Amino acid sequence: MGTAASTHDTREFFEGICCPLCTSPDYLVLEPARYPVSMDQQQLKQIFRAASDHVLWDQVVRCRVCDLVYVNPRLRADLILEGYSEAEDPVFAAPNEARIRGFRKTLEGVVKRLGISPEGKRVLDVGCAGGAFLVAAREFGFGVTGIEPARWMAAYGRENYQLDIRDGILEAGVFEEGSFDVITLWDVIEHLPQPLETLEIVRSLLKPGGVLLVNYPDIGTLAARTLGRRWPFWLSVHLIYYTRKTMTEQLRRVGFSTLWFESFWPVLPLGYVAQRAAPYGKPLELLRSSIDALGIGKLFLTYNMGQTLAVAKSTQ
Repeated sequence: MGTAASTHDTREFFEGICCPLCTSPDYLVLEPARYPVSMDQQQLKQIFRAASDHVLWDQVVRCRVCDLVYVNPRLRADLILEGYSEAEDPVFAAPNEARIRGFRKTLEGVVKRLGISPEGKRVLDVGCAGGAFLVAAREFGFGVTGIEPARWMAAYGRENYQLDIRDGILEAGVFEEGSFDVITLWDVIEHLPQPLETLEIVRSLLKPGGVLLVNYPDIGTLAARTLGRRWPFWLSVHLIYYTRKTMTEQLRRVGFSTLWFESFWPVLPLGYVAQRAAPYGKPLELLRSSIDALGIGKLFLTYNMGQTLAVAKSTQ
């Protein structure tokens, strides 16, 4: 870490950790940290918002025991939570209607493959952002509840879609144990400082045989391997980088059996995708300019850049 222009050292904002999966302290450095020397606490917290496009600045390591790839050292967990809680992110919320379309199609396939009826079943979406998945699930007939640390984003979902979204993070005692049939984490688990603890709470909230859906950016995919450092999910907000192997083990350790993996295909406006991709090189910046000039930014784009959905069932 560098020393800030003021009197403090940015290292005070970071903490060294053991592997979030197997707790081993032994790791191999894959990428060194690249933080600017002038960062202060407020600037660091600003990175942690839903639409963050901050290219990864942190040191990335691979556990020598279980092969999990993760950020170490990382920004202190209290600062991460403060960053998310305080964030106001209309840029992320704006394309919610496109997200709802993508979730609708994915959920249709999952429900059909599981052979379940939504009627009378309750869904909890952890880290639900502005409520796009909850809207899609409600359309299918599920009873829906969400929880979201970003107060502005939770309010957006309540006000625009009349959803039951609670402010905060998932902690023991927030919901009654055994009260949900399905729990989902869409692009959430890679942001969690303590994923095992969160998944243990998730399991306790599921009814016997309940289903868990976890969507995450997968570094084992062809897109991630081909693009290397240009892969758009190498972001400072992402604390952990899973493969199917490490995700399976993560779920197994807290009492879940993985039923299947599938590619997840989000739907977003073309202009929004181009905007998020622009920081990754001059050609992508030119692409964004061309899309703006042609006036086609509102066209919907269905795409996959390595996003993977794990569907699992509680074994306890």
